[in-house]
Amino acid sequence: MKAFRILASAIIGTAVFSVVLLAGCVGDDNTIAEPDITVAYLSGEYAAQLLRDGAEVVFGNVAVTEDEDGAVWINISEMEYVDDQSQPNGYYIADKNLDSQYQLSPEARATFLSGGSSIAQVLGADDFTASAMQEAVEFEGKISLYYIYIIDDQVELLIARYIP
Repeated sequence: MKAFRILASAIIGTAVFSVVLLAGCVGDDNTIAEPDITVAYLSGEYAAQLLRDGAEVVFGNVAVTEDEDGAVWINISEMEYVDDQSQPNGYYIADKNLDSQYQLSPEARATFLSGGSSIAQVLGADDFTASAMQEAVEFEGKISLYYIYIIDDQVELLIARYIP
């Protein structure tokens, strides 16, 4: 009889413990909300997280190519934005004469300025690839200036820089 009470107590204790432990998993109030993927989020909180994770940031023109295996490559011509009040617009873009190539991560995100617009769109890797290739055809060459975030030899984030 004593063994039965001990066994019953253990079962009841385990059931109560399970209910208390798993109660936090039920309902919408206890779930972590995913952030909205906006231009502000990508250029702010997400970019900061990539930097904390060890990302390298490069500024420059990009050209997008796709190899025969379907891998997408970002060809970067590094530039530097230089404030200079002697210039008509108060700045100039200096070419660093450094070119590099990195594979675009399938999970990459990008902001994209289409057709000279000053309002960026948020695109995933596939949409960015298609839009960037189309823009390169329309404008015969390299496209907009970007801040490119690179981790483990893959481009994870491209933030378009509007230049008036």
